[in-house]
Amino acid sequence: MMMDVSLQPPVMAAHDGTHVAAWGWSERFRMPLYKPGTRVRRMGQWETISHVALRRDDMVIYLTGQADPVDPLELELEPTVFTTLRVPDVLYPAGSLVSNRR
Repeated sequence: MMMDVSLQPPVMAAHDGTHVAAWGWSERFRMPLYKPGTRVRRMGQWETISHVALRRDDMVIYLTGQADPVDPLELELEPTVFTTLRVPDVLYPAGSLVSNRR
């Protein structure tokens, strides 16, 4: 009798110590990361992000030297690659500035 593997829960770490992505996810995904200091293109010109704000369930971007907010869809930005795998504590020990412990 064959077992339907699609009904099994997601696995984050294999028994042999290797890391695998959760079921239904790839190991990486790409998404724009808007943060202060990031260089973006707007209407063909390079700008720098000053700060990011959430207003009424919408995200707006403030550019350095401009008072009015900008819609993120107006900006060109190379997407950042994120991982869906857990990062071992060996790489980021507890107490370091970057840690995967919550």
